[in-house]
Amino acid sequence: MLETVDLLDPRIETSALSAYGALWWNRTWGLRGALNRFPEDQVDQAPNDQLQVDIQRRLQSPVSDSYLSVGPGWEQNYFGSQGSLSGLRLSAGGRVHLPGVVSVYVNTGWSPNLKHLGTRQDVSTISVETGLVIEPMPFISLRAAYRYHLTDYTESVTGHDRREVTDGFRFGGGIHW
Repeated sequence: MLETVDLLDPRIETSALSAYGALWWNRTWGLRGALNRFPEDQVDQAPNDQLQVDIQRRLQSPVSDSYLSVGPGWEQNYFGSQGSLSGLRLSAGGRVHLPGVVSVYVNTGWSPNLKHLGTRQDVSTISVETGLVIEPMPFISLRAAYRYHLTDYTESVTGHDRREVTDGFRFGGGIHW
């Protein structure tokens, strides 16, 4: 998926290029992964690259393309040249297939304890992505979404709690089967 920040950048290594994938077994167990990237100059103390991998179990699936799922996962946040933090996360997601070729989806995650990095102590994150999926042809999907990622931590020098948000609209497409 591409962020609106850098839609006109023709290079594949653009910092606005993100990726998403999901694999479901027997419409019950799923493996979901996402890489979300932001240009380093757009963040202060928040991560510029966020990698998430989740194992999810469908709790309810009234029709084949609509479901509600939850599960554990792993999140790794890269803070540019300062290093990275990783830890367990809890995730939940859902999708509602509307009449026709449109679906609405939401994916959320919470990493309560990503430890410490530099002057950031007790780092935790919350992420929410919601959007539309349009399937104009078999095996082809187009996405329009809004993503919100909150990073909370305590500044070790001052002892103050800090919060930084990275968010924005995303557009993309892909194949599925």
